[in-house]
Amino acid sequence: MEPDRPRLTIIGLGLIGGSLGLALKKPGIAHEIVGHTRRFEVAQRARAMGAIDRAEWNLPAAVSGADIVILAVPPRAMAALMEQMAPHLQAGAIVTDVGSTKQEIIAAAESALPPNVAFVGGHPMAGREQAGLEHAEAGLFQGATYCVVAGPRSTDRAVDVVHSLARAVGGHPFTIDAAEHDSLVAAVSHLPFVTAAALVRVAAGSPSWVDLQRLAAGGFRDGTRTASGDVVMHRDIALSNRQAIVRWLDDLVSELQRVRATILDGDAGGLEAWFAEAKQERDTWLERRGDWTVPGAAVPMPPRGELTDSLLGRFGRLIKPREQ
Repeated sequence: MEPDRPRLTIIGLGLIGGSLGLALKKPGIAHEIVGHTRRFEVAQRARAMGAIDRAEWNLPAAVSGADIVILAVPPRAMAALMEQMAPHLQAGAIVTDVGSTKQEIIAAAESALPPNVAFVGGHPMAGREQAGLEHAEAGLFQGATYCVVAGPRSTDRAVDVVHSLARAVGGHPFTIDAAEHDSLVAAVSHLPFVTAAALVRVAAGSPSWVDLQRLAAGGFRDGTRTASGDVVMHRDIALSNRQAIVRWLDDLVSELQRVRATILDGDAGGLEAWFAEAKQERDTWLERRGDWTVPGAAVPMPPRGELTDSLLGRFGRLIKPREQ
């Protein structure tokens, strides 16, 4: 490591991992960004597009000497990954992730990582339906809420570093408890891709699907957008956060039954009120979206020196888990 810049390793070079690499390369914070993926052609493409400086196909070599390791793989792959890389992490390293669920991942980190390595959960609330490195872009996280989730293996210093990483890629760091994160994200991130897939399946299961495809336009396209997302990622999220997702699904079913009854009753006033309330809530959310701190404020990019100081700190010191 150079005296003034840390070495970062990104495990997983898909949409999120590739976008993080591009975003972190832009301000020139890191001395080196190393990428690890099992696919040779993806690693070559990541280096060619400037998301990483160097590719390592050997996991121990990829994490050895890294100051910060970012895990950008499906949630259910993280536990095994942390077990494999644990013996090769240097004392004082900070491990973080970008997974869409947090309780299982934090528990896996507590079990797998050595006591001289800190772990802080992370989750940028940004993405798109297309998966893969080819859709990565440096501005993906600009203005997005970036959840920072501490756990038993976190330290104050490590939390500060992940906050700085979030700001470095253009996000708004938001500290949140793991259980609360999983419950809330189930409603606004996980439930939408489940319902999008359900809507596609309902239409595609109809004998009229050929004609339905011809008639489908913007409403169907927008309402089913997330059904085109990464299937493995969606599977892992649904399994790792199943209790929270099922609770929200139950609420959705109740709401659908309520509006079904209103339609059957021919209650024009009730239907208008039902749609009006939803419209008002959504319009208010859109007006405030991305502006939850200072009204009208953009996301400022701190000077490189400030970011570097915050990211570096004292990596030479042994990081110990905070006392419970």
